[in-house]
Amino acid sequence: MLFYSSSSQATQKLGADLAQKLQGNEIILLSGILGAGKTVFVRGLAKALKITYPITSPTFNIFRVYDCIVPQNQKKARLYHFDAYRLEKYADLLALDWQEILAEKNSIILLEWPECIIDKDLAKIKNRKVIRVIIQPENTNKRSVEIL
Repeated sequence: MLFYSSSSQATQKLGADLAQKLQGNEIILLSGILGAGKTVFVRGLAKALKITYPITSPTFNIFRVYDCIVPQNQKKARLYHFDAYRLEKYADLLALDWQEILAEKNSIILLEWPECIIDKDLAKIKNRKVIRVIIQPENTNKRSVEIL
């Protein structure tokens, strides 16, 4: 589905709307150029998951973990927020306990910059619903947000 956003608040709302549909055990692949609004989108998603900590991009940490509540079933879970910008291959994720994180039931994984990892390697993900979100600036104030 294709949406348009003309403000940070609208982009956050799109993130929150997606969060309301999550059941746990999803992986969200989030793409967009620097400054497209990826972190703004994640802030809305995180707020809807009842995360109260400030959300920043985990560029230097590679990933952050937050306790959350899955809206669809009200179960406690974890949100794993990855930034793959500095990664080059799937093996880089494996070195970060990726397999153990994938095996964790009910968690939600958000992976920014999935294009930095060879896409065919990301196809190895099993037993998770994969959601792609692509944010593209249309002009100074307008963004297109495609959710696949």
